[in-house]
Amino acid sequence: TRRKKICIYRINLMSESSPIKDALYAKIDGIGQEQIHQLLLNKKFSELFERIYEPVIHSVQDIDEYEKHGTLAESLTHYLFTEMLIPSQRKITFENIELDMIIPNTIELQKHSQNTIIIFFVKISNIEQVKQKIQDLKKLQKDDTKIWIISKSHMEIPQPTYITEKESFGKFLKDAQNFIKTKKMNKLNIFKTKI
Repeated sequence: TRRKKICIYRINLMSESSPIKDALYAKIDGIGQEQIHQLLLNKKFSELFERIYEPVIHSVQDIDEYEKHGTLAESLTHYLFTEMLIPSQRKITFENIELDMIIPNTIELQKHSQNTIIIFFVKISNIEQVKQKIQDLKKLQKDDTKIWIISKSHMEIPQPTYITEKESFGKFLKDAQNFIKTKKMNKLNIFKTKI
């Protein structure tokens, strides 16, 4: 059930406690599940970003900007994917390569890589290190259009890049939702994947 899912998410969040995740959890709690679900239902992703992401990013101090944006974007995406029933796995190592997140899972990646999206949340400012990480990801997913980059700032790279600002992040959520719909992935898969 949805309530059980929320509890699982909260347990995960608490087990990975950090100032960013603590602030995110407090903000989600403050807004309330009901309101968040209404915004998701009405596809008001940009408004969600404004109400959750923006206040949290400004409230957290003393953390490198890229790390702060990357960590918050990843944590918020994990939460929203769970709520939107978008099947995904996060923080996993596959063939000795660390993945921040994958839609839907590594089993599908092995069988039909064209049905998977690898999402990379940039937490460093060094563009060469970012490009090296993308090269590693390309060993698993050859199609550039199926490696999505979430970053604090725009980068000149062939892969789709979404910026941590409301319009771009809203488009990222819409694109993820559309990808699931076009691939006709069973919504119940969410319960089979590791969250």
